[in-house]
Amino acid sequence: MMRFAAFWALFFYLIFPVLAQEIPDVPDPPRLVNDFTGVLSEDEVGALEKKLLAWEDSTSNQIAIVLVPDLGGMDVADYSVRLAEKWHIGTKKDNGLLLLLAMEERKSRIEVGYGLEGRITDAISRRILADYLKPAFREKRYYEGLDAATDRLIEAAAGEYRQESKGSGKKQKAISWSAIIIVLVVLFLLSRRGGGGGGGFLTGMLLGNMLGGRRSSWDDFSSGSGSFGGFGGGSFGGGGASGDW
Repeated sequence: MMRFAAFWALFFYLIFPVLAQEIPDVPDPPRLVNDFTGVLSEDEVGALEKKLLAWEDSTSNQIAIVLVPDLGGMDVADYSVRLAEKWHIGTKKDNGLLLLLAMEERKSRIEVGYGLEGRITDAISRRILADYLKPAFREKRYYEGLDAATDRLIEAAAGEYRQESKGSGKKQKAISWSAIIIVLVVLFLLSRRGGGGGGGFLTGMLLGNMLGGRRSSWDDFSSGSGSFGGFGGGSFGGGGASGDW
């Protein structure tokens, strides 16, 4: 019995340091966008970093993007929560998010801190990976996938994410353009009858209101200031979702 216990003690003593070594250390200086694979260009990393930093400045929430070559034999969910806890992504409000990509296994994972689980549910995380990240990564459009996925995560954290069925976006665009054409025709007829005095003003006002709804959600986070100050100690309990591409 003693020999059996000693064997397992030695086993765990040897194996746990190996597993710990698979998780990269926090870069120095720390960054929100960490590409350990080189699939992103410097400009792409910079653009994502600027966006996520601006969101952190505005909300204190943190999204960390981490691309690793492989998972070292670990499950993507296990690897993800270990990395999130080791790096302490988020703040004491537990408002951290990890978007993990393992390039060799073609696995993805959104790990959600305790403080954001109410807004960014497992179902929303799964949908974001499937609808925005997976199609882009299959076509090796890595930046586009990460850019779209983080936009949707930011919307979800603010309670603004709306799941759309396939084709709904095209239908909405068609309706909007039909409405614009009708307004233009009506205003043209009115201007012809009234001498053209207010047609241009009304046209501009109506079109501005109609197209204003297309304003990007990122207009509110168009510029960041300073540099990333580091992670602040968030906690994770396994909320989120995994996917592949």
